[in-house]
Order: sequence, then structure tokens, then C-alpha cells
Amino acid sequence: MLLKDMEASELVEHLAKARMEVAQLKAQLEGLRDQDPLTGLPNRFRLADRTGQAILMAHRQGNMVAVLFIELDRFKSINQTLGFADSDDLCLQLTRRISVLLRPGDTLARVGSDQFAVLLPEVRDPLEPLRIAQGILDALCIPYRVSKREVRLTASIGISLSPQDGDNASTLQKEAENACNRAKAGGGNAIQCTTLTLSEAAFERQQMDAFLGESLVKNEMRIFYQPQFNMEGHIVGMEALLRWQHPVLGAVPPSKFIPLAEENLFIHTLGEWALNNACRQAAIWQALSPRPIKLAVNVSPVQLASPRLVDYVARTLRESRLSHSCLELEITESSLLKNSDPRHTPLHDLKALGVRIGLDDFGTGYSSLSYLQQLPIDTLKIDQAFVRNMHPDRPGVISSNPIVQTIVNLGNNLGLSLVAEGVETQAQKETLHAMGCHSFQGYLMGRPMEAAAMGIHLETQINTAFNALLGPPMQDRAV
Repeated sequence: MLLKDMEASELVEHLAKARMEVAQLKAQLEGLRDQDPLTGLPNRFRLADRTGQAILMAHRQGNMVAVLFIELDRFKSINQTLGFADSDDLCLQLTRRISVLLRPGDTLARVGSDQFAVLLPEVRDPLEPLRIAQGILDALCIPYRVSKREVRLTASIGISLSPQDGDNASTLQKEAENACNRAKAGGGNAIQCTTLTLSEAAFERQQMDAFLGESLVKNEMRIFYQPQFNMEGHIVGMEALLRWQHPVLGAVPPSKFIPLAEENLFIHTLGEWALNNACRQAAIWQALSPRPIKLAVNVSPVQLASPRLVDYVARTLRESRLSHSCLELEITESSLLKNSDPRHTPLHDLKALGVRIGLDDFGTGYSSLSYLQQLPIDTLKIDQAFVRNMHPDRPGVISSNPIVQTIVNLGNNLGLSLVAEGVETQAQKETLHAMGCHSFQGYLMGRPMEAAAMGIHLETQINTAFNALLGPPMQDRAV
């Protein structure tokens, strides 16, 4: 009887184990139904599901959704030349290249042997899908190493946009595929847009790209300077800001032409021009001023990655004769995030030149606070979004934003200079000063202005300082 009970117990145990294995196998099969077995990417079915969800969310939030359909040009002949194993390796390589270009929340799917699709939810700017598509084309063109052989390939990309091209997943994907076919029919290695909005945006981008390359030769770029003040009202620094005035496009905002310059690498020429001219102008002002005045110049992530940046900064300082300690190079927090290890940047070499390093828009990214100790940062700039959110509690009184207070405390504990951007009211300025902020930049004290107007401001301050040293005129002095 005892033996039979043991046999029954073992049978139940085996059955339970078998049921568990069947359940696990079923789950694996269901997972395989929705993903590509080679790359592990979502397949066409899962992409359709995510696209539908993204469209519903976009309707609620008033955003757009974009689908990029990517087909590799002449991949079948490449596949036959390489063989299946090497073709799989090539496919994995290009999958990684595309993945690193996408935003958090985007979806890359493999929808065919030589076809991929990208879902871009929460699109606010119709140019954004074009920028991402161009980045993908550029990345895919870089030669691959497969079994010690160099392989080159190109791709055709079609873009569709919701709600303009459809309000459901199947329509949106089909429109993107049709656009891709048109790109392929034109010879490949191209982008085709479905919507008029995107076509117009693509034309605008191409037009702006051509105009941008001529902007310096045609003397269309200007440098504006926005002063930075201390609590006593003295100018202690200024930020150099690029402005582009085109005869056809009008005033082009930096938010449009800087990303384009970074994409086509014109940012190197543009950035060097701005640094050279700003340093020469600042050296003239510095020679007349009794106090040191800091010049802040922005450096883009693309410039920061260039091996020639340090040498160019050194040469510019030498030729302009600007005191090294008066130059502050501003990088954004996102610049650090673009590097897998932000410590491997030229910041230490730049610091060795004697220049200052400022971290702009601090608090808007997700960089580790430990970087502030590891990197040679001198200044933290508090982003204007935080200053703007310092809502009034009652007339004349501004509530202290806890994020701003945290940044100020952190900066002071690390011995850093603190500059608040976007200061527009006296109440904001006084509250920031009470928190421990050192200097202020914003419309309250001064808007960005051309060099001539900035020179008048500095001349007034210099004259005031000299008059204070000399004392009142003789007739006003007590006998």
C-alpha cells in the first residue's frame, strides 16, 4: 500500500512538472510568434499592436505618430554572395546601428528578411522623423566587417505620419511601405515621404541645408551677447549666442539650424567661426574693463567629440589674446550622455589650457551626479524651465522651487559657480539670491544684443566704476 502511494505521488509530481514545461514551451512559442528569431526584435504583428496603441495615445495628447519602413537595397544579391551565416551577422550589425539612433520609447521591428520598420510615437515636429531617417541612412552606409571582408550596403526609407496618412496601424504601415517602394524605384539610398506635411518639411530641410552652407560666406550669421549680472547689478559675464538672418527664410531660430549643422557636420566650421569672433571681441572689451568679464561660448556634442577641438581652442586663445581664465566653454548635460563614459572627453585637456567649463541646462538630463566630481566643471547653469516654474504664492513673493534649491545646494557644496537662466522678474532674482545663486541671466537684466549695444552697456559700467574710484567732482566735495 505504501509503495502504491509513493508511485502515485511520483506520478502527480511528474505530471505537475510536465504541465509546467508545457506552459513554459507555450509561452516561448507565443513569444516567438511576436518576435524575430534572429534579432529578437518585434515582428510585424507586435509592431502593429504597438502602432495601434501609439495612435490612441497620440489622439489623446495631440501628438503625431510616424512609421519608417526600411528596405535594404540589393540585399538578396549580397545574401547570395555572403552566405546565410555571414548574412545573419550583417543583419545583427545593422540592427545594432539602427537601435542606437532611436529615442527611448521608439520601436525597431524586423518585418522581413531585408525589411525593418521603426515606430516613432509622440512626434511633435514633422522634421523629427526625417532627421532620424537621415541618421539611419548615414549609419547604414558605413562599411561593415563580415568574416574579414568589407561589405557596403544602402537602404530605402519610406515615412508615413498619423493622423495625416491614416488613423490605424495597417494603413500607416502600408503607406510607409508604399513610400519606401517609390524611394527604391528611384535608385535607392533615399527617403520618400507620404504626407504633404513631410514632403514640405523635407524640401525645407534640403533648402535650409543648402542655405546654411553659404551663411558665413554671405555674412548672414551674427553673434549676439546676453549679459550675466551679479546681485549688485554688475556685468560679470556674457553668453555668446548665434543668430541667422536669411534673406528668404528670415530669422531662423537656433533650434532649427543647429541640429541641421550637427547632422551635416557644418557645426565644426560654424562653431570655430563663432569661437574665434567672440574671443576677439571679448579681448577688446577685457582690455578696457577693470574687472574680469567671463565669455561663455556653447560647444555642441559633435564638436566635443572632435579630436581637433582642444588644438583649435588653444590657437584661438593665442591669436585673440583673450585671457584663458575669461573663456568658459558651455556643454549641455546631454553631451555627457552621448558618451558611454563621459570621463573620456576632452574636458580635462581643455581645463589644462586654463579655460573654464560650464554645464548648461543642468537638471534636465539624467547624468550621474558623480560626474560633477569626476569632471572639471566650474559652473552650473540652472535651466530656465526650473526658474519659470517658481510660481508666485502671493503678489511680490515667489515660492522657492525645491529642484532649484537642490541644484543650488549641490553647486555650493561642490564649490561651483551658479548661474540662473531665464530670470524675468525682480522677485525671481531676489529669491534665487536668497537660495545661494551667484549670478543671473535673463530679460530682467538684458536681452541678447549685438556687439555694439553690448559695448555701450560695458562702457557705462566701466565709467561708473572709474567715477566711483575718483569720487565726486571738486565742486561737490565738502570744503
